Amino acid sequence: MKAGELVERYNKGFRDFSEIDLNRENLSGASLTAIDLAHADLSEANLSCTTLNEANLYCAKLNTAVLYRASLSEANLCEADLNGASLIKADLHGARLERANLRDADLTGANLNTVSLANSDLTGANLSCVSLVGANLEGANLKEAFLKGANLDGAKLNGANLENANLSGASFSDANLSHANLSGADLSRANLYGANLSDSLLTKADLSGANLSNANLNDADLKEADLNGAFLVDAQLCRARLDAANLSKTNCYKASFRNAFLLRTNLNAANLNCTDLSNASLHPVDRDADLNVEYATE
Repeated sequence: MKAGELVERYNKGFRDFSEIDLNRENLSGASLTAIDLAHADLSEANLSCTTLNEANLYCAKLNTAVLYRASLSEANLCEADLNGASLIKADLHGARLERANLRDADLTGANLNTVSLANSDLTGANLSCVSLVGANLEGANLKEAFLKGANLDGAKLNGANLENANLSGASFSDANLSHANLSGADLSRANLYGANLSDSLLTKADLSGANLSNANLNDADLKEADLNGAFLVDAQLCRARLDAANLSKTNCYKASFRNAFLLRTNLNAANLNCTDLSNASLHPVDRDADLNVEYATE
């Protein structure tokens, strides 16, 4: 079906266009609220500035489609194929994208607040400066994704794969990252205030200058992680593994390292005032290390 025919039939009240072939068609600027395009082929289609609010795009083919500034608020994109799609500045507020394929998609500046991306594939996706406040990304694959400066406050990322992702300057305040894989991720200057990172994998992650105050890092694996200059005020790191990690110049005031592993950990010039290090496994520190230590009392 041609784009013009679809718009004409839609304007006459027809809504069911499921399984239709619109490959490479131009629907730019069309208003198609609540349209049913389940299983439709929209690959390589031009959907720039198209209104698709509350649309049913379940299992639709949207690979390499152009959705620049498209409005997809509350749309159903579950299991849709958006591989390589351009979603720059698109509005996906409240949309459902469970198990969707967003590999290498460009979502720069998109609005993804409260969106559901559970178990979706976002490998290598560009999500720089996107708003994902309160979004559901449980079990999502964000390996090598680019989320620099993104806002993920209150987002659910438990069990997500963020291996080698660029999260520099991103905000994860009060986000749930428990059991997440963040190994090798760039979290430099990220805001992780009050975040739940329990049982997370952070080996060789860059957390330099990050704000981890009030964060839950119990049982986290931080081996060889770089926390130079990070803030760990009131953070919980019970049983955490910090072997060979760099904690130089960190502010660990009132942090808890109970039963933590700090073998070969660099604590040079760290502020450990009122820090709880009870039962922690500590490597003998360098004589020149500037440690301000005051063990917390029961």
